[in-house]
Amino acid sequence: MTDYPFDGATDIDRAIGYLVGLDDTQTNALAVLEIDDAITELQGEYEKCTADVTYRPDDDFIARLSGYLAMADDQGNPKLA
Repeated sequence: MTDYPFDGATDIDRAIGYLVGLDDTQTNALAVLEIDDAITELQGEYEKCTADVTYRPDDDFIARLSGYLAMADDQGNPKLA
């Protein structure tokens, strides 16, 4: 399990923003499909988090979320930080 401190829907929203931007610049069709799948998963978890503030996704999801946020942070995009 990751040491990432899950901060709820705001983290998921930030990851969605990062992946949407990545999706918009991607030209590889397989990569686009993978990104779209990740966005769909994030949107589902986002809806659950906004409907119930006590909801916490499973550890596997949080590990993936942590990775997306690390990639967003590595991009150095002030809009995403």
